Amino acid sequence: MHTIFSDDAAIRIVELELPEDRRLLDSIHIAYDREYGFTHSDAERDHFAAYLAAHRDIYHPLALLLDNEPAGYIRACDRLSTSSCDTVSMLDLVYILPEHRGKKLGRLLMDAYIRFVRESGHARIDLLTDLDNPAAVSLYESLGFRGRARHQMILFLKDNPTLNAYLDNKIMNQQSG
Repeated sequence: MHTIFSDDAAIRIVELELPEDRRLLDSIHIAYDREYGFTHSDAERDHFAAYLAAHRDIYHPLALLLDNEPAGYIRACDRLSTSSCDTVSMLDLVYILPEHRGKKLGRLLMDAYIRFVRESGHARIDLLTDLDNPAAVSLYESLGFRGRARHQMILFLKDNPTLNAYLDNKIMNQQSG
């Protein structure tokens, strides 16, 4: 891993390098899975880490470390915009571990990510977020992100009962709310 931001000895933001930083990546994903009710086998984690390692030229996993322990994570990948032919960073996941929320660490992590992307010469950052997550929407808007009238749709090509149930629950909550 190499440090892309550090404000003192306690807080660092690092770009993970795989397979070297696999233990750290796994610890963050296990916390995420536990919180959202997902389960992944060791083989699935192996596949995911191998995929990130094989595509390290376009995937940029960033970890927020607090006293050298994981507190947050960003996963993003580069893509080419079909409308402008510019390189764009697609923000795939922003995650702050529950015990570290409310400490402005999400903003710190996003600020570092935006600097990282800007210094890499990207034209913009794209992301999808759940509108039923007002804290995330508020953070992104405060950072200058603007919403567009789009609706995320998913077609599952493989059976994934856990993710299906998660998304069905979100849809039911949106319709009843």
